[in-house]
Amino acid sequence: MTERIPDAPVVLFAGPGSRRLELLALAEAAHVVCRAGHLPGAGDDDCPDCRRVRRGEHPDVMVAAPESRRRVHTPPFEESSASKETTLPTALVRAVAADASRLPYESRRRAVVLLDVDRTEPAAFSALLKILEEPPSKARFFLTATRPRILPPTILSRVALHALPALPRAATCAALRERGFSPDEAEARAAFFPADAEDAAALDLGARRTLRDRLLEAASGLFLTDSVSWGLALAALLAEEDVEEASERLGLLAMLLRDAVAAAVDPAGHGVVHRERFADLARLGEADSRRLLDAAEAALTLAVDLDGPRFNVRLACEAWALGLLATDSLAGRA
Repeated sequence: MTERIPDAPVVLFAGPGSRRLELLALAEAAHVVCRAGHLPGAGDDDCPDCRRVRRGEHPDVMVAAPESRRRVHTPPFEESSASKETTLPTALVRAVAADASRLPYESRRRAVVLLDVDRTEPAAFSALLKILEEPPSKARFFLTATRPRILPPTILSRVALHALPALPRAATCAALRERGFSPDEAEARAAFFPADAEDAAALDLGARRTLRDRLLEAASGLFLTDSVSWGLALAALLAEEDVEEASERLGLLAMLLRDAVAAAVDPAGHGVVHRERFADLARLGEADSRRLLDAAEAALTLAVDLDGPRFNVRLACEAWALGLLATDSLAGRA
C-alpha cells in the first residue's frame, strides 16, 4: 500500500528521479485545487481543474523551477544573466514568496510547487525560509529535491518529508516496456537510470551512450596503460562545472568500474549492468580488481562531497582523475 502524503502546510518530496518527484508534486497540487475532490492522480479529462493543472493553465497552481524544467506557471520576475538554467534563481524564489499570500482565484486553496529546491541559489534560501516559517493559510507548498541532504537545516526543519524509495532496476525495465520500449532499449535506458522510469524514459539515450563509451575508453587507457594522456582525457570528461552533471558522470564511471570487475569473472554477464559493452568492460577488468573497486568507491564519495561549499567542482574532478594514475607512472614522466 502506498504511504499517504503528509497533510502538512509544506511537504518535501525527496528521492531519486527528479521527473518522478515532479509528477507526484503536481498530482498533489491538482488534488488541492480540484473542486470535484479527485484524489491525487485520479482526475480525468472530464475534470476541468485536473485538466488545467496537467496543462499548466490553472490560476491557483504556481510552479517555480530552474529554467531547464520551467514548463508551467511562474510568477513574473527579473532573471539575472548570471543565473544558470539548472539553478532555481533567487529572484524567482523571492517572487514566489511575494505572490504566495495572494488569495486563490477559484479554489479553496492555492498550491505552490518548487521543483529542485536542492538547486536553489544560496542567496535564495533566506527568502524561501521566510515564507516557510509562516506559510499562508490559503496555500499548500510542495517541494522536490533529489539531494535533500544539502538543504539547510533551517529549511528541513520546516517541512514534512516524504521520501520515495528507489525502484529496483527490474521494475524500471518493466515500466519502460509497458511504455512501448523494446526489451533491449528498456534495459539500456535502465542501465543509466536504474531507480526511476521517468528519467530513464526522458533521457537522450544516444548522447548518454556516447558519454559512457568515452568514459570507458578513457578509464581503460588509464588503468591498463597508466598513460598520463588518458588520465587527462578522463579528467576532461569529468570536469563539469555543474555539480549535478559532474556527480552523475562520477556515478556512471563508478558503475563502469564495478561492471568491469564483474565482467572479468562472470562470462554470462549476470552481474553486469551495461551488458551491451561487455567485451570492452571485460578488457578493462584485466586491470587490478582492487584498484578498480577502490576507484569506484572514491568516485561515489567525491560525487557526494561535491555538494559541499568548499569545492571548485571542475578542479576537484580533474585532480581526482589524475590521482588515479599510479605514482610511479607520474614519477617516470617528471
